[in-house]
Amino acid sequence: MLFKNNKTSGLTAEIRVKRCYGCGAILQDQDPNEIGYVPTEKFQSEDETLCERCYKLRHYSSFKKTAGLNIDFVTILDHAKEENALAIYVVNAFSIQASVLKGIGKYLPKDVLVVINKRDLLPKSYNDDYLLLQTKKALEEENIHPISILVTAASATKNYHIEELMKAVDENRHGKSVYFVGCYQVGKSSLINALLMNYSNMTSRTITTSPYPGTTLDVISIPLDDQSNMYDTPGMYNAESMISFVEPEIIKYVLPRNEIRPEMYMAKEGQSFLLANLARLDFVKGDKVNFTFYKSNDLSIERHKLNKADQGFNDLCVNEGLDNRTKKVTSIQDLEVHHFTTLEGKTNRINVNGLMFVEYNGKNQEIDVYAPKGVIVTLEDASLKL
Repeated sequence: MLFKNNKTSGLTAEIRVKRCYGCGAILQDQDPNEIGYVPTEKFQSEDETLCERCYKLRHYSSFKKTAGLNIDFVTILDHAKEENALAIYVVNAFSIQASVLKGIGKYLPKDVLVVINKRDLLPKSYNDDYLLLQTKKALEEENIHPISILVTAASATKNYHIEELMKAVDENRHGKSVYFVGCYQVGKSSLINALLMNYSNMTSRTITTSPYPGTTLDVISIPLDDQSNMYDTPGMYNAESMISFVEPEIIKYVLPRNEIRPEMYMAKEGQSFLLANLARLDFVKGDKVNFTFYKSNDLSIERHKLNKADQGFNDLCVNEGLDNRTKKVTSIQDLEVHHFTTLEGKTNRINVNGLMFVEYNGKNQEIDVYAPKGVIVTLEDASLKL
C-alpha cells in the first residue's frame, strides 16, 4: 500500500498521502527498514500517527522536542531563495499563533504569499477582517512582509477563494517554482489538491515523491512547466502549540473538523471551566460575564466550583472512558498557570495556542488559565481596529 503516482497527462488526480506526525516522512507499511514505516493496521487507520522510529523515540524516553525549523527545512528554503521562488506560507484560520513559527521570517524567500486556510472551520459570522489583523500582527513579529494575504478553504466539500489563489500564484511566481510551507495541520496538501483540480499539465513530466536534495524530508514535486515545480513540503513542528503536545490520536479532538459551534456560558467569580484534561480556565474575581468558547466541537467543557476544580480535573486525568484525555497530563500539577487581568472596556481574547480561544467583555475580571508547560497562552484585545 505504498503511495504511488499515476502516470497521467493531466494533474487532476488528488494527492492523498499520510505523513508521520513527528518527522513529516510519508508513511508506508511495506518495508520496516525504510523511513516512514508503520504496521498495516496503523497505516489503514484514519487517525494521525507516528512512524515506528518516532513512536519508539517518544515512548522510550529518548525523544527530545526540537524546533520545527531544522536543518532540512533550512536547506529547502535556502534553495527556494536561490531560485527566487515564490513561497506560499499557509496558516490555519482557527490557530493563527500556532501556525506562525518563530524565526521563520529570515529563512523565507523575498516573495511570499500568505494563505489563511480552513476558513470554513470558523462560524460564518466570524469577521474575516479580524483574521487578517491577527495574521498581519503575527507576521510583523517575524518580519514577514507578504505580497498579499488570502483567506481560503479547501476540503472535499468546500473550496473558498481557490480561483483567487490560482490567479495570485500565476501573477507572482514569474516563471519560478512555488514552495508550499507551513506548520503541521494547516491544510497545505488540501490546498494543492484543490489547485490541481483546476490545473492542466502541459508537460510530459509527472508528479514525483522523493527526499528533497540534501535532506531526509519527503517532498512532493508537481510540474508547473518544463523548468519549474510546485513543492508540497511536510508540516513543520511548533513546540509551543497544543497540536504538537498531544498524542496523534488526540489531534482529531483538538483540531476542529467542521464548523465550530461557539459555546457561551454566563459566568460569575468562583467558577472553573475544564476542557478535558488539556486546559482549565478559572474565573477568580470580577463582575458577571459571558464567556464564549471557540474550540473543536469534539472537545467537551465541564463547569465546576473553583474550590472543587482541582479534584474535578484530577478525576478527568484518570477517566479511561474520556476519549479526548491525554495521558501526558496526570494531574493539575502537570499544568502551568497563567494569570490575566482584564483589558477594561475591550473585547478580551484568551488564546491557548492550538487548542481554543475565549472571548468576553472586560470589566474587572481576574482569570487564571492552566495549560501544559511550553504551550503559549496569551491575552489580547479582540476589538476590531481597521
